[in-house]
Amino acid sequence: MISKIQPIFGLFSGHSPVSTILFTSFTKTARTLKKLRLRDLFLKFPLLDKWRVLGLARLFTHGITFFDRRYRVSAIIPDESKPYVQTVFAHCPPGSLDSASPAIFAYYHGQMFILLGLTPRYKMTVLASNSRDGEMIARAAEGMGFPVARGSRTEGGTKGARLLLKAAREKRSLLFPVDGPRGPAMKIKEEILRMAQLSKLPIVPVVAAIATLQKTKSWDSYNCPHIFTSIVYIFGKPVFVPHMDNEKVESLRLDLETYMSQLKSKADQFFEVTAKNLY
Repeated sequence: MISKIQPIFGLFSGHSPVSTILFTSFTKTARTLKKLRLRDLFLKFPLLDKWRVLGLARLFTHGITFFDRRYRVSAIIPDESKPYVQTVFAHCPPGSLDSASPAIFAYYHGQMFILLGLTPRYKMTVLASNSRDGEMIARAAEGMGFPVARGSRTEGGTKGARLLLKAAREKRSLLFPVDGPRGPAMKIKEEILRMAQLSKLPIVPVVAAIATLQKTKSWDSYNCPHIFTSIVYIFGKPVFVPHMDNEKVESLRLDLETYMSQLKSKADQFFEVTAKNLY
């Protein structure tokens, strides 16, 4: 009996061909499972991905609305920008801010919460990319009352530009993440200058100071304001972009990048300076 059993155990010994095959198969399976990501599962089943996007968009919309009404907000608006910015209180009666002139509001991708302080929302068009993440942003923005133009420099850029120009002709402001959709962070792309030339709208930079926040580990270090915190919106002076050659456009792009960086540095020190002045 023992002589009959030994060959069976030998199949699974470290030196048998069967054990080698099983070990190789197990190793390949483990590597495949390691590489398999939840995102790949959603890509394999489009309907499942659609439900995920709809669910997250709805969560974002209700979550943002909940937080939106609980921030303590204020603004610093230079006189030159007051024709374009009248308040950062988003829940004004309809029609009360119709006298505001349209502009292109330039903000950093990592401070997308700034959209909460721009109003009236029905007269402002948000640019969102055609990516899956852009789909969630677009649906959440629509739920908050913003019209949305889809497109980016990497996907559907021409269509997005046409929709933005259409919105400008309809006297709506444009909301433009200057370093999107993929960075580098705080590095302004020239698309916003081209859009200003074509639409003949001024660029109004806007950054924000947050009393308490959490930053994500993403390329844009996204700022997540804590609930009930204080937010101060700091607007820059309008920048007009006439038609010019490429060399001058690049020079103006660098000037705008420096200007927004300076505004951001002042914003980062706002609550620190305010606290020192209290004592």
